[in-house]
Amino acid sequence: MEQIERPFLPAALPPPALPLARYLPPLPEGMVARWLTENVPPGAWVLDPFGSTPLAALETARAGYRILVASNNPILSYMLEILADAPPAREFEAAIAALSESRRGEERLEQYLYALYSTPCPVCSQTAQAVGYVWQREQTAPVKVRYHCPACGSDGEKPFAPADQEQLAAAGSDAMSRSRALSRILQEGNEEQRSTVEEALKAYLARPLNVLSMLINRSEGLSLPPERKRLLTALLISVCDEANTLWPWPAARPRPRQLIVPPQFHENNLWLALEQAVADWSSQPAPVPLTHWPAFPPESGGICLFQGRIKSLLPLPSDVRPAAILSAVPRPNQAFWTLCALWSGWLWGRDAVTPLRGALERRRYDWHWMTHALHSALSGSNQRLAAGTPFFAIGSELTPGFLLALLSAPVAAGFALEGLAVSGEENLAQFWWRSGISADPPAKKSPKLISRQAIQSYLTRRGEPANYLSLYTVSLASLVTAGQLPHDVDEVGSDLMARTQSTLAELLEDRSFLVRFAGKTSSEEGGVWWLAEPADSEIPLADRLEREVVNLLTRSTEVWRQEVDEAIYQAFPGLLTPSAELIEACLNSYGETAGNQPMLWRLAGQEQPAARRGDLKSAAVLLARLAEGLGYQATGEDPIQWQDKNGKTTYLFFVMASSQISRFVLETQPVPASRCVLVLPGGRSTLLNLKLRRDPRLNAAVESGWHILKFRHLRQLAGMANLTHALWEELLDGDPPRWEEATQIAMF
Repeated sequence: MEQIERPFLPAALPPPALPLARYLPPLPEGMVARWLTENVPPGAWVLDPFGSTPLAALETARAGYRILVASNNPILSYMLEILADAPPAREFEAAIAALSESRRGEERLEQYLYALYSTPCPVCSQTAQAVGYVWQREQTAPVKVRYHCPACGSDGEKPFAPADQEQLAAAGSDAMSRSRALSRILQEGNEEQRSTVEEALKAYLARPLNVLSMLINRSEGLSLPPERKRLLTALLISVCDEANTLWPWPAARPRPRQLIVPPQFHENNLWLALEQAVADWSSQPAPVPLTHWPAFPPESGGICLFQGRIKSLLPLPSDVRPAAILSAVPRPNQAFWTLCALWSGWLWGRDAVTPLRGALERRRYDWHWMTHALHSALSGSNQRLAAGTPFFAIGSELTPGFLLALLSAPVAAGFALEGLAVSGEENLAQFWWRSGISADPPAKKSPKLISRQAIQSYLTRRGEPANYLSLYTVSLASLVTAGQLPHDVDEVGSDLMARTQSTLAELLEDRSFLVRFAGKTSSEEGGVWWLAEPADSEIPLADRLEREVVNLLTRSTEVWRQEVDEAIYQAFPGLLTPSAELIEACLNSYGETAGNQPMLWRLAGQEQPAARRGDLKSAAVLLARLAEGLGYQATGEDPIQWQDKNGKTTYLFFVMASSQISRFVLETQPVPASRCVLVLPGGRSTLLNLKLRRDPRLNAAVESGWHILKFRHLRQLAGMANLTHALWEELLDGDPPRWEEATQIAMF
């Protein structure tokens, strides 16, 4: 396993704004460009056989490569075309202005829609704008209205009232809109897909469907320049999504995968949605050259879009020799592909639905289907690539089934796994594959023994418990490296998932090997596991990460966040990749941002080594003073002991400037836990709380009776007059660690 673990490639920035982002694989900015610059010569051809997100192609082109994208989804193809053009916001706004001037009877369309979404302000009684409506599933009317009043400036939620019911009724029947929506999708004489489309249309309420139909009709009737009409169509793609009921409320970032109406959902104001969509569609910094196959983009970098399946494109001509394959592999998503079929028909007519007809016939998108779909795209590509061609795949929102597909499909397509890095808590995996490498013969060990040895090694190196998905990844990757996964797709049976999970389940249930800490749910996947006999394990990963961050901050006057990430990922590669949350907590505990540069970090003033040495000495002096006042004698240094007049140790104080408590709480001490006190800066509270949340073994040890005493509370106690034994014991835990704390660095 260790031989394939690679340092996780860091992102320069989070995933940028993107239309329909809630359906697309999240791709942090910078990963693709970083891999390309390290593995592929500039100007070379790169192949993306899935075309699952425009971000991969745009970043590749901007990095100076020519990328051939195969996209069988008209919506994704259209997105890529528009985003590559990088139109400015003013062009989209001009298209909206033209639409707003179109007429509905005697009214301008904009006036009609403002009236349709109007509601009385509960504060000033003037006409307010309904931002949206909160519905409960299977109800005939909303329960709340979300509003904004331009007259008095108030906004919020209010009950759905009779005046709002009048506006709902004013939208009229949706019978004509629903009939038209069906007719734009179904081919003549093809009634087999009618039930699927009718079922999908249940995700649209009457008012949004009527408004959406009206917007599409009006846009088709406008006499606009072709380019402006293209931009208006792009905005309508966003409105098609905003019009459905797949917006659970309250929810910050819904990522629907099935066409299931949430128990409570939000109906959006579609005119506002049209205006707000401009920001996502105009988010690109600069245009990128884009051509349509067989025309080529310039050698300096660009996108060549093939609108179809990669199999239809092969074999490639001799002047297109991909030096690499890369892709952000999408998770199966019944909701997105079905909706794309609907939207394509509504915007461009029945013929545009043809590439997506399979989505209207398929109800299940399980791991087995996904494996065969990925294999279909990869096998043809591999047969026509030069031996040794690299393939970089990024998988997000990982599940056991998706991981199995991500690993089994390339193996069956003839790729060899050379590298793996997983940021488990971010649910993001990076895979390094290579084409045309002969597979090693399968190891003669049993799958169970292979998995057991891999898990033993992983947990020993990790030094702390791991969740189910991490252990499944370890088990599966070990089977790949041992040649245990099928090298022929016909041998990838539907029982492979059950077999791999059964092998892991036997190990997880073996209490002589692993112990389980229960999670928030009773399901097997909800807990974490640790070694039953961890004698040779490393110190916890979180503690080693904390030390690494401190070293980085103390070695440099200032350091960029990306440099921190790179150093951390080099130190903890592969499946040991720490989460961004844990790295951030370490930085916040010890560092501060430099001026107005939020990505530039430096050691905080109070964390300078000399300052912390002074804090440690002061803490020892205060503990000695307290001991004397309570009739004890303070002896020793690490730990400091309080002894009674008979020489018996009453308390142990572990004074530290870090939050690395595992070295103390996980070891047997000569006194009960209730007599052990961890003394540390208050600025470690957030970091320590995060460690306790991540590691139930550590948390259980602390909960067995250990006390946590902050430096500031120690100073308060030492300053109290007439402190008695009873009052000391009562106040010792008077300032427990909390999640929000002022930052304060450790001297190890």
